[in-house]
Amino acid sequence: MKIIHTAKDDGPSGEEYISLDLIPDPFIILTADGKILDANMRFFTLVGLSREEAMGRDYHDISFLKEIEPKVSESLSLGTEMSERITFHNRHFEVLLLPFMHEPDSWLIRVVFKDITTFISLEKELLKRNKELIIVNTLSSAFISSENIDLVLDDLMEKVMLITDFQMGWLLISDAQHFGLRTCRGISPELQQHIDEGGLDHFCNDTLKTEGPLYTLESSALAEIPVLRDEGIAFLAVIPLASNYHVIGLLFLASSSGRELDFDLAALLSLVGNHFSHIIDKIRLFQETRRLAITDSLTGLYNSRYFYKHLDIEVARTKRYGNSLSLILFDIDDFKMLNDTYGHQEGDEVLQGLARSLTSVSRETDIVVRYGGAEFIIILPNTAREEATALARRILHAVQETKIRVGPSAEVSVTLSGGIATFPQNASSAKALLSAADNALYAAKAAGKNTVICFQDVMHE
Repeated sequence: MKIIHTAKDDGPSGEEYISLDLIPDPFIILTADGKILDANMRFFTLVGLSREEAMGRDYHDISFLKEIEPKVSESLSLGTEMSERITFHNRHFEVLLLPFMHEPDSWLIRVVFKDITTFISLEKELLKRNKELIIVNTLSSAFISSENIDLVLDDLMEKVMLITDFQMGWLLISDAQHFGLRTCRGISPELQQHIDEGGLDHFCNDTLKTEGPLYTLESSALAEIPVLRDEGIAFLAVIPLASNYHVIGLLFLASSSGRELDFDLAALLSLVGNHFSHIIDKIRLFQETRRLAITDSLTGLYNSRYFYKHLDIEVARTKRYGNSLSLILFDIDDFKMLNDTYGHQEGDEVLQGLARSLTSVSRETDIVVRYGGAEFIIILPNTAREEATALARRILHAVQETKIRVGPSAEVSVTLSGGIATFPQNASSAKALLSAADNALYAAKAAGKNTVICFQDVMHE
């Protein structure tokens, strides 16, 4: 094999001289003992040396070449081509080591430096995009249609912890008073209780005042917050979750060891925050859609669709446990006359006012429903006839004493008639129970209104 020279003139007859300067990449030839035998101008320009300064010099003296020393020795000893990647002045090079025998028992090695900076940048960008796609796909796979939203949030938090490689995390969702803890991972019961009791509300409010997309604290700042310091947190990232330009929650990600907030981590957390916010928006839309499907739009009470479903559920539960279930069916007395006198808009205000009264007097376990028109119905789980009657009379009294504003200045009070039926004493099925309550209501109307009558009393007449 012929040595490649840098000379540009013709050599002796029969010899072929090739200029190293024609090689597009920086190129160098080393002797087995590490001396620079030859190189091209691109190499001299790269290392900042003249030809005279570099020729015959030990390559170990050039800092740029120190990184390839192990590979050069290995390639020469094995007589095998090898490659290495190095970085120099923010440029990335693929170094090709090509040993060859120049004379018997005399080895040289050609070293080619291929600039792959552009390819490395593309590779990093592709990896970044791929990671972003993984994050988006992972978070978007949350099962939003689940009826148990807490399970959805738990699943989301699990995915976020996996993606970001944090050891601790918790999610706070804001309500009218404070930020409530919805899900968490890796934190102690003591910290959970502290958060539940509003112990971080002041910190959350201070965080929001920064109006930034990301807020971080390292060990020195965390040392000033005892509950977080005692938790062993060395790095904390707080990501505001926004919906329609309003912060609806805060995502906390914490580590027991310090982390460097570089551009890549900041971009990752920002991406996670954006998609977490989007998913919470979807959750809220799902909840609102589900609420509207079972809610009366005027009064905010449950509608008849919800009533029929839950009456069947409560009847089945009553059969299983052998207790009692009661219904109270109310109708506003003379509601048509009220509409004719004041108008339908004012009639709607009466319905809304009555809904508030029924909700305030009823028990927490009761299910209050606008059944249709001026009729309201209350499902009373685990309630016998006597207790249902007492509650119905309290409701009648409370409603009669309540003044409901209609229009800018007028106030009216209304009375109710009610029918009570109890399962299984008055009926053997959900349909029969509703029919019994309706018959009792009819009897209350016939008895002069503003009263409640039990179906059992109707049967005894």
